[in-house]
Amino acid sequence: MKYQKSFLSLCLLLLCGASLALAQQPTKIKRPVKNPPQYPNIIDVDNKDAASKPAQTANQDSAAQTAPTAQPDALVQAVNSLVGEMRSLSLELRALNLRQQVELEMLRVSRTDLRVDHYERELQPVRTRITALEAEEQNLYQLMTRESLLAQSSTMATVNREQTMAQLRQNYEIRLRAVLAEKERLNKLEGDLNASRSIYQGLTNDAERRMQEAEELLKQLENSRTPAAKPDSGKTERKP
Repeated sequence: MKYQKSFLSLCLLLLCGASLALAQQPTKIKRPVKNPPQYPNIIDVDNKDAASKPAQTANQDSAAQTAPTAQPDALVQAVNSLVGEMRSLSLELRALNLRQQVELEMLRVSRTDLRVDHYERELQPVRTRITALEAEEQNLYQLMTRESLLAQSSTMATVNREQTMAQLRQNYEIRLRAVLAEKERLNKLEGDLNASRSIYQGLTNDAERRMQEAEELLKQLENSRTPAAKPDSGKTERKP
């Protein structure tokens, strides 16, 4: 028993001495190498990628879960904004076309009015001349009556009164034919001028009608673009 105890104590002393010797050994200093190997950068020795992948996948999963909820609302707002801008742009273009149409119709009305005035000026002397020819025609018919011819021949010194009356009547008939021919020509000219004036008057009326329709459509567009005033629901009238 004594030998066994002494042997165990000796073993313990040896172990303690060995551990002290190992603790007292100096640590080796690593010296720099001119061309260090690149395998630590190429080969993931510590398996860092495997450790970072779960974090990246977790971040992607969380972003994928939050993105679908935020994207539809933003997309709907963008589409609504684009639709509103397109609608306002189309209304603006239509209003611009209507304004140009009104200006064009006003220009047409002014031009056709000038043509109508021109034909009115041309018609005025023609009508005056026709009125004078009609009065002369009536006078010639009156002068060719027998009573008028007798009164005219009675003031003349003549041998044969009937021959004188026949000569007067013949002169009046020649003048009457010239008056009737001139009157017919002027009546035809008056008809042509009236037809041309009626055409331009119709063009004026059509242009005025189209201009009025364009102005009404323009007013409707302006009313549709201006929002209606909403009543203030917060204010209430107090009854006395």
